[in-house]
Amino acid sequence: MSLTTRSLIPVVLAALLALAGCQTPPSPPPGTARASAPASETRDAALTPRVVQPTAIYLAQTVPGDGLVAVPVPEGALYLHARPVLTRNDFTEAAALSDRQGGHFVGLRLTSAGAERLGAVSRAHVGKQLAMVIGRELVAAPRIAGPLDRGILAFEVSSAAVAAELAARIRGDIAQ
Repeated sequence: MSLTTRSLIPVVLAALLALAGCQTPPSPPPGTARASAPASETRDAALTPRVVQPTAIYLAQTVPGDGLVAVPVPEGALYLHARPVLTRNDFTEAAALSDRQGGHFVGLRLTSAGAERLGAVSRAHVGKQLAMVIGRELVAAPRIAGPLDRGILAFEVSSAAVAAELAARIRGDIAQ
């Protein structure tokens, strides 16, 4: 991937996140009535507990150090700082995204405070990694290539299905 293409990815991801929020359900044809779910299904859906899983982004590195927490990974271990850079409260939106090259991502839109914090941390720690943890599961740990100051963070994952499932877990769309 060329440097120019790499610099356009955050812009494309921002546009995709903005467009994802603009979708509306299709309207029924004129003269037809909308079908509604039976009252029992609606009531059951309202009673199904939805839990937003604890989600956090940690600064991480491949070498051990004081105050770091070791997390086993296939290559050995990744060492996470004990205090997260971002928590679920710093996200305003989570969405599954894909790019033209066939990559799949979990895109996160950040609050203004979260965006400022991420920008400062990424400028100070270029070359280190950010680790995304959902529940107690490490789901991604990309390297910081440069300042992340656009208010959006995207983590590449293995497939569109994984991206959709992780975004749903972050949003709390999956019943627990």
